Amino acid sequence: MKPRFESSLANRAAQVVITLAGLALFLAIRPDIYASVSNRLMSDYQRKVVTPKLISDYMQRSREPKLQVGAGLNNADGWLNSDIEPSATQAYIDITERLPFHDMTLHAILGEQVIEHVTYEEGFRFFREAWRVLAPGGKLRVITPNLLSFVALFSDQKPPAYMARKLDFHYWPADTPDPACFIINGEMRSWGHQFVYTPKMLRASLEKAGFADVRQYAPGVTDDPDFKAVEVRAKTEWKDLNDFDSMAFEATR
Repeated sequence: MKPRFESSLANRAAQVVITLAGLALFLAIRPDIYASVSNRLMSDYQRKVVTPKLISDYMQRSREPKLQVGAGLNNADGWLNSDIEPSATQAYIDITERLPFHDMTLHAILGEQVIEHVTYEEGFRFFREAWRVLAPGGKLRVITPNLLSFVALFSDQKPPAYMARKLDFHYWPADTPDPACFIINGEMRSWGHQFVYTPKMLRASLEKAGFADVRQYAPGVTDDPDFKAVEVRAKTEWKDLNDFDSMAFEATR
């Protein structure tokens, strides 16, 4: 007769095999759940394992650390590129959360077409966090839609070809009876937009967050070569749209 503990061990092993086989069968039957679980595990791994290492390695080798939030496909050389849905080489950073940097450690922060995707309160907290992590003299540059430009669509204060090109750019219907109405609704509600600023509101928010030197620029225009090298929308064939309906602000700590 074999000892009981061997039998018990064999039983447990069999139970594990049966459980795993059942789980595999269930996931094969429900690929949607498999995809959801897989994506969650990958996201957690990216956030908790990959991102801390990416940030640590970058901060150690960079003499003037620069952070790009909401980078998307724009992986700028010399920058720590981040996104809420990061690629394999990007850090996971959610601008509604505390930024994972020590006080006064970054040289520059860039957010191109990002801040409008969060609420006003979340945006203000991000500005406060940016002020905290920037070194004295460090700069934050924000490029975002300008609400005044969309209000101007209801007057004659717009480029003649703007509305047709805007509708074409977003694949919106060209035969809409009121293009201005369609565009402003789209800009306020599409792509997860939460809050679209006027220049007055954005300047006031940055100043309230602690920035002393706040300046407005046209998109793509800057005195800082670091920002000029990484900003992308001002370099595309749709530059004319960006020039009219977006604004850029730089704020110095």
